[in-house]
Amino acid sequence: MKKTAFLSITLLFLIAGCSTEKHKDEHDQSEEAHASHDAPNLVQLDNGNKWMANIETTEGIQNMMQLIDVAQSDTNSSVESLKENLLLEFTDILNKCTMEGESHDQLHNYLLPLKEQIESLSDGAKKEDLEEIKSYLSTYKNYFE
Repeated sequence: MKKTAFLSITLLFLIAGCSTEKHKDEHDQSEEAHASHDAPNLVQLDNGNKWMANIETTEGIQNMMQLIDVAQSDTNSSVESLKENLLLEFTDILNKCTMEGESHDQLHNYLLPLKEQIESLSDGAKKEDLEEIKSYLSTYKNYFE
């Protein structure tokens, strides 16, 4: 329980600043836009093209999909353990964030709903909850390469 609370607090700090100070202003503006609830920030393509993502982000998304696959096939795995591992992977993506500009903003538009889905996992999670996250993760390739 303490580990989950620590991860959540760490995650909040990382979202606010990625791994470098140069992203701080961009994140602050993004967080303000999300907090204002003026309009949902949906991921959009770059004039019909996919955004270029750094390899660490793409690998992190793939790792999350694998974590869910393993959890679904292992009847002894706990949802809490899966949640912690997904949050660690999510944090790793943020720590290795090197994207800038609009591609960076679009990545965060993609990541924020994912964070909410992961944080909502609990011991009472159903198979459908994991499938929903896995399905969302599979949409990454629709927007980023």
